Amino acid sequence: MTEFLANQRQSYDKWTREVIRYADLDPVGHVNNNAYGLFIENARTVLFMDVENEIKSELDSSSKCDWVLRKLDIDFLREIHYPGEVDVGIAITRIGTSSMVVNHGVFTNDYCAATAVGISVYFDLETRSSKPIPEKIQQAMLKIASPNS
Repeated sequence: MTEFLANQRQSYDKWTREVIRYADLDPVGHVNNNAYGLFIENARTVLFMDVENEIKSELDSSSKCDWVLRKLDIDFLREIHYPGEVDVGIAITRIGTSSMVVNHGVFTNDYCAATAVGISVYFDLETRSSKPIPEKIQQAMLKIASPNS
């Protein structure tokens, strides 16, 4: 297996695309740091929806669980300008008992503009606490968003 490099397109198999809006700009004229967080949040949400669709028939419909973001660390590498689009790569690099590490790369044109590492926790909405990630969900997550090797 090759080393996972968050700033390399070939490290990702799962992708989303976002259109840069004029409202995403800051006074300096480049995409605002908050917009990167939204690009990453949308990618993470698409991943969770894709996994749910993948195993919908196998999920316990009475379960009141969802994912919460515990930590997000963004490394801003280069500017992005309007107009344009960004591709956001998503790769799960570790799954634990109740949390997982999700890496992201935000790419535009021919370069990586930012990388991010987030920790998402499987969360019981009734008890308001973490809960073990069911095996079926772990398998589906890795099927959809394992890093390219």
